[in-house]
Amino acid sequence: MLFDNKTNSKSLSIKTLGGESAVRIIGDRSSGKTTYLASLAYWPNASPDNPVQTVSPLGEDSEELVNKARDILEQGLLLEPTNLHDIDAVKDYTLSITLKDRFSWLRGSGKMVQINVSCKDYSGEFFRDLVHKSGDPMLDDYLDDCCLATGLMVLVDGTSHRKDKEYCAGIEKLVVELDRAELKNQHRRIAFVLTKCEQSELWVNRHEPKKLANMRFPKLSAQLESYCQLNRVGVEYFTTSAFGILGKQYPEPNSKRLRRSRDGTTSVIKKPKLWRPFGLVAPVYWLCTGKRHPELDRD
Repeated sequence: MLFDNKTNSKSLSIKTLGGESAVRIIGDRSSGKTTYLASLAYWPNASPDNPVQTVSPLGEDSEELVNKARDILEQGLLLEPTNLHDIDAVKDYTLSITLKDRFSWLRGSGKMVQINVSCKDYSGEFFRDLVHKSGDPMLDDYLDDCCLATGLMVLVDGTSHRKDKEYCAGIEKLVVELDRAELKNQHRRIAFVLTKCEQSELWVNRHEPKKLANMRFPKLSAQLESYCQLNRVGVEYFTTSAFGILGKQYPEPNSKRLRRSRDGTTSVIKKPKLWRPFGLVAPVYWLCTGKRHPELDRD
């Protein structure tokens, strides 16, 4: 469902001990949302220093994410697009993320973090439909679903910067539709997540995600900042890579580029045995807790 010009959306329900947050993921299919989720579910070759102890799929649909990672991505193949015409047919993915003991307490709160991520897959040309089409049942259902969200995760292929103006228009329309659909203002957190950051032009600035977002997507970044200031909600910036890199002193992407266009970069994994994703849990943790976990931002 990743590598075409269409857009889809996913929803997540993130639960912590003592509270629950509902999050929705939006972005182009080329942003790599399914690869993001499949890599998170599979969690290959995790560093022993990583705060994440385990990522466990819950239920048959969630096991399918692991199967996609093992049987498709790990074999150097592309995930096929998913086209849904009935909103009742969407699949529900649930992942349980456990942090290691020494990382598993919110600083100063006394609450242990237990994260359950439930993801529903919506198919459609989301950004384009927001701007150019109204009355579409799938779109209307998704907007209704977004009204329940306490957080939004905006996934963008970091190499699709030529679509900055289109993304900005889509986000602007989204916040207008949400405002008109709610009786009271919902104070949401928004995570702006750049994907494909194994690409060299993104990797060099991976530890400065806000700077990178402003350089690559100035219009979209400005739109998000304006919305957040107006509505007194938080926005944070993150860099991720579902495939990771090879080497330390002389790094290169652990991916083979198949094509590149204004929609972004299409790649498959290069060396599956050295597959180690980067930054996948960090935005989920922040949307859940409101706190940045520095260890989750490390390579």
